[in-house]
Amino acid sequence: MSTTISPTAHVGLSARLQESTSRSRSRARRSNTADSLRTGDRWARQVVDPWWPCILALDGGGIRGYSSLLIIQELMHRIHFWEEELKNEPAISTAAPSRGRQEARNEEDASPGADNNDTMDEAAEGQHETTSEQKPFSTKVPPVDELLPCHYFDFMFGTSTGGLIATMLGRLRMTVPECLELYREVGESLFGRKRSSIPLFTKYYNEPLEKAVQEVVSRQCRAHARCDGTQCLHPWPSELARQVESAFDVDGRGQPFDVDQPRVCHSCCLTATHDEKPSVAYLLRSYSHYYPEEALDRIKPYNEGADPLKVWEVTRATSAAPFYFRMLETEIDGQAKAFKDGGIRENNPSGAALNEFNSLYYAKTDVPALLLSVGTGRPDSAQDGFASVFPGPFRSFKVVRQLTENLAILRNVLIRYTEGESLHDRIRSLVARGENTWYKRLNVDDGLQDMPLDDWTKGTWRGQPNVPGGKSLTRMEVATRRYLDRDFRENIDSYAQPSIMIDQAAQKLVRQRRAREQLGGERWTTFVGGHLPEAPTP
Repeated sequence: MSTTISPTAHVGLSARLQESTSRSRSRARRSNTADSLRTGDRWARQVVDPWWPCILALDGGGIRGYSSLLIIQELMHRIHFWEEELKNEPAISTAAPSRGRQEARNEEDASPGADNNDTMDEAAEGQHETTSEQKPFSTKVPPVDELLPCHYFDFMFGTSTGGLIATMLGRLRMTVPECLELYREVGESLFGRKRSSIPLFTKYYNEPLEKAVQEVVSRQCRAHARCDGTQCLHPWPSELARQVESAFDVDGRGQPFDVDQPRVCHSCCLTATHDEKPSVAYLLRSYSHYYPEEALDRIKPYNEGADPLKVWEVTRATSAAPFYFRMLETEIDGQAKAFKDGGIRENNPSGAALNEFNSLYYAKTDVPALLLSVGTGRPDSAQDGFASVFPGPFRSFKVVRQLTENLAILRNVLIRYTEGESLHDRIRSLVARGENTWYKRLNVDDGLQDMPLDDWTKGTWRGQPNVPGGKSLTRMEVATRRYLDRDFRENIDSYAQPSIMIDQAAQKLVRQRRAREQLGGERWTTFVGGHLPEAPTP
């Protein structure tokens, strides 16, 4: 006897099959989404808010800062690739652009929740579909060596040599090749002639660094005719300088820096003060910022405001490494002040950068678009400090007091220089919960660990023999290239090898930049230097 199926049964069976298929697709989509989250791909292609900040943090490390620049150069090459790859696609963000500070306080946080994750994935995956609201860019991508990191990063933090790089790339708006060339030029004049060979006494003259920075400021300055670089505080025109000059004559408590106002890329150099108290980390900002009371319960307060130091003074202050260069002594608001290398307190500025972010964006978001930390080579963890006191009655002698202080500094320096990776581990595990999203650190793990901060040895460089510093430059280039090309190492890498991390960071930076350009307006024009003339005004 044959069995017939009623039309209603057919409908029910069809519905169940569709429901089952839908559940299977949903499970597959969730599985793909989870994989995409773990690999970092999903994060790299999302733009939640175009003006969420992209932050660069650069470790100290003396001449090894050359390795940091090589890593950033690789990043710029990948940025160039993604600019070309995406230039015919629409820029998409999944949230409205940031508005004023007060509006942000009255609205919910823009961070994506579980309910809109699929929506963001669909937006990212559907970028090839152009609508009237989403027009492809037609701007020609500049040559890779002409790309400016200050067009991609909002803030650059640096300690010691990292502070010098942050100033050059951020405040002075230089390209990476220009910075690499300066490093090679200054290396010989800076480390090729010693001031003293006596242990624990200042080893090198500081004048070559001062002169080099002054010459760069003179070339880059767009605010003053015939600028010689010695007096320049702000190498940009007066209408932009006025945005930060109020920091220098604030009557009473100053105001928090409003991140929603049109601005250029800013830099912040970590240094340390020298006075009766123990050395404390001190921030030399190119912008004025006073901590809002609402954010004090979630931050570590540093100094506030912005000190009126010349650009060359800022670089001297952050790079005055004990035993290498003399402290910078100057006068601020009628008071004598002395600064020394910020590496004494925080050689890895990522913690200070994250702290500053929290105080600036507390009403907007809990995480930046990107915090990229770049080291100068993993240190030798076997190093240890020395005794910090000099025994007996000889401490009353001036020379012995200086030696005592230098020994104490030396112990602190060794500890701080090896603590950079510990800070990285804490941020990665406790704050960012991994490196597959907004936090990433790039640091050569082999080949530089026993390289002195002032290593400048003559040798072969790029086929040329007997080049001043050639052996040192070659060593850093080889070690950095090997690091960038190596495979995944489970005992070092948290989720991917360096090349993948750099590629994802580059894609993120390009998508953020393109989304900002699509929004346009005064904010975008100011950020990319649209108000900066190409040459000093007469």
